[in-house]
Amino acid sequence: MKNLVINSMFKGSLVVLPLLVTAWLIWSTVSWLDELGLKLFYLLQIEHIGFPGLGLLIIIMTVFVVGLMFQFNPISWLYDKLEKALLKTPVIKTLYGSVRDFANMFDKDKPKAQKVVLVDMPDIGIVTGFITSQKVPEPVREACGDDLVPVYLPMSYMIGGYTTFLHRDQLTEVDWSVEEAMRFALTAGISQHTSSEKKPEIIIPGEIPTMEARK
Repeated sequence: MKNLVINSMFKGSLVVLPLLVTAWLIWSTVSWLDELGLKLFYLLQIEHIGFPGLGLLIIIMTVFVVGLMFQFNPISWLYDKLEKALLKTPVIKTLYGSVRDFANMFDKDKPKAQKVVLVDMPDIGIVTGFITSQKVPEPVREACGDDLVPVYLPMSYMIGGYTTFLHRDQLTEVDWSVEEAMRFALTAGISQHTSSEKKPEIIIPGEIPTMEARK
C-alpha cells in the first residue's frame, strides 16, 4: 500500500509539474505583456477605457503594425541606419546585438547557419555540437588558418557549454533539426519526445565529410 501511494504521487508529479510550470510561464508572460500594454495605453491619458486583456491586445496590434510598416523599403532603410548606429555604440551594441541574434534564430525568412554535427572527441566519444556560424573571427583565422568553424558544445541540464573552433575534418554533419538535437543534448538524452519527421541520419555534405568517408 505504501509503495502504491508513493508511486502514484511520483507519477502524478511527473504529469502535473510540467503542466503547472508551462501554465505559470505562459500566464506570467501574458500578464507582463498586458501590464506593459496598459502602461503604453495610459501614456495617451485614456484611462476611462479598459477591459481585461486590453494591454495584451495593444501589444499584439503594435507588433503587427510595426511588422506591416517594415514591408515598405523606406522604413526598412531608416531602421538599417538606426541599427548601424546602435551597433557602433559601446555597451548598447553588445546588448542589442545579442538580443537581435537570438531573435533572428526564429526568423524563417533568413538562411540559418546553425547545423547539427557530431564531434569526434578522442578518449571521450562522440559529442553533439552545433555549428553557430560559417564565419570565423579575423584574429582566429589569422592565427589558426581558414579550415575552422565555431562549434557550440552544450552541457546537459542547461548548466553551460563550450564554444570551440574545430577543424572540419573533426565534424560529421547529421540530418537532425537544431531544436530536437538541442533538446536531446540538454536533457542528456532523457527526453524521448520526437516529431513525425524522419530520424537523424548521417549525410554527406559538400565540405564536412562523414565518419565513414574519413575511414
